[in-house]
Amino acid sequence: MVSQNDFRAINTQMPRIAKIFISVLLISALTYLLGWSSVFTVKKVEFVGIKEPIQISTVEKKVGDLTGTKLARIEPRRISKSIESLSWVRSADVSRNWLSSSIKISINARVPIGAFAGRYIDASGAIFDPIGPPIDVPQVSAPNPEIGLSAVKLFTSLPQDFRQMIASMNARSASDFSMIVTFEGRQLTLRFGSADEEDLKIKVFKALVALEENKNISTIDVSAPHAPIVK
Repeated sequence: MVSQNDFRAINTQMPRIAKIFISVLLISALTYLLGWSSVFTVKKVEFVGIKEPIQISTVEKKVGDLTGTKLARIEPRRISKSIESLSWVRSADVSRNWLSSSIKISINARVPIGAFAGRYIDASGAIFDPIGPPIDVPQVSAPNPEIGLSAVKLFTSLPQDFRQMIASMNARSASDFSMIVTFEGRQLTLRFGSADEEDLKIKVFKALVALEENKNISTIDVSAPHAPIVK
């Protein structure tokens, strides 16, 4: 016979068993809902930070078509790293919105400040492949990427107003730079020499090019700013 104590033990265990059973059911239902049902699937992919169709298309090819994918199976960190492997992408962030069943891909694209050997260079010195319409930036000519980067570093250190005059840069070595400069409609060759005393060299250049007797010159050499040469 079942004693009164046994009944008490059974009555005590029943609520706990029921709770475990309900928890298992809820977990199973959630697992199915998130991982297998069509309720939480990607219905929209939103791109932030890029607008060019070719940029969006390149990213889509990289990560695949996410539409219709279960949101629970989306791995934001893995997708972000995949996108960041594209040379023109500085950083990427992927987030999920469970309410709208959408994915937001935010991309920080590199901004070119110069072009070298058919590729672009950004302010950090990173060399990346062009993507989208051509961008009007100074062309850098150099015997190798290292010297090309030295030219870009010089370019980025120059004052903005002077930088806008530069159409192209040539670097024979890391201490021998020259530029094609447009000044008041005229194109001049500016032999800059090393990156030293850049402020003085720019001041000397502006003073020389402003002189009436120099209106027909084609070359200014400020590599030795205390003894400049005009031709």
